[in-house]
Amino acid sequence: MTLVSAIVVTQRGGPLLDACIASLRTALAPLDAEVIVVDNSDSGLEPLAAPATDSPLRVLSQGRNLGFAGGVVAGMEAASGEWILLVNDDAELEAGAAVALLGASGSAEVGSACGQVRFHARRDTINTAGLVVDRLGVAYDRLAGAPATAGGPVEEVFGASACVALYRRAMLDAVGGFDGSFFAFGEDADVAWRARTAGWSCLYVPASVAYHHGSATAGEASPGKYFLVGRNRMRLLAKNATGGQLACWGWAMALYDVAYVGFVALTDRTLSPLRGRMAGLREWRAYRVAGATTRGRAPLALPTGPLGAWRQRKAYRA
Repeated sequence: MTLVSAIVVTQRGGPLLDACIASLRTALAPLDAEVIVVDNSDSGLEPLAAPATDSPLRVLSQGRNLGFAGGVVAGMEAASGEWILLVNDDAELEAGAAVALLGASGSAEVGSACGQVRFHARRDTINTAGLVVDRLGVAYDRLAGAPATAGGPVEEVFGASACVALYRRAMLDAVGGFDGSFFAFGEDADVAWRARTAGWSCLYVPASVAYHHGSATAGEASPGKYFLVGRNRMRLLAKNATGGQLACWGWAMALYDVAYVGFVALTDRTLSPLRGRMAGLREWRAYRVAGATTRGRAPLALPTGPLGAWRQRKAYRA
C-alpha cells in the first residue's frame, strides 16, 4: 500500500494547477506517494509538466463537473494510500508541509490533520487553521484573517479545511467518507462532524504551511457559491445535528439564518443564500435519514452569533 495518495480536483487546469502540482511533488519527494488529478472539465486538461520526482501522477478525466466533493470521491476510488492528502488546485505547499502533517499524526486516534494555510496574496495572514463548528451548526475557518505569527502550537481542533488536509483512510472508510452530493462547500465540515462524533481527533500542525488563492473556481460572493453554501448548511444540519441540539438551539439557528440572508441581500444584492436554504429544507427528510447511523454528540463550540462568519467574510475580502 502506498503511504500517501494526494488528490487534486480541478475544473480549469492552467497556471494555478501547474503551480499546485509542482509544489506538491516537492512536498511529497521524501515520501512513498502518488498524485491523482481529478479532471472535472468536459474537454480535458492540457498535458501536465513532466514529473520532477518519482511520485506517480495520474489524471482521471470525468468528462463532467462532479464538484469538489464528487471529485474527491472519484479520486479516493482510485487511490491506494494509507493517508489521503487533499490539496485545492489553487493552493501551493511549502516543501516540508506534507512531512510535518504525517509526523504529527502517528497516534491511532488521529483521523485527520491540517496546517496553517495562508492567503497567497497576503502571505503573512492566515486563511484557515482548521475548522470550527458551533452549536448553531455554523462552520467557519479558525483564525481567518489573523497574522501568521498568531498561529499557535500543535493542538486539537474540530476539523480540517479540505483546502489542504490529511486524512487517515481508515477514518474516512469508518465514517462514510465524503458526501459527493454536497458538490462543493461544507463537505469538509460534514466529514469533520461525523469523525468527531465517532471519536476521531483532528490536529492543527502550524509547521505545515501552504498558500491559497481562494474561491478561484466558484468566485468569492458569487450567486452560485452563496446558493451552494446555503443549501449545504441545511444538509449539514439535517445529517449531523442531534434532536436535542435542534430542540435547544433551533430558534437561534433560525435567527442566524434570517439575519444572514438579510445581510447578504442588502450588501451583495442577491437572494441566493435564501434559495439555497429553501432547496436544502426541501431535502431535509432525506438527509435526516441519510445521517441517522452516524449522528451523535460532538464537541461543538459555543455559539458566537455571526462573529465567526463575519471574520471569515472580512478576511476573504480584505
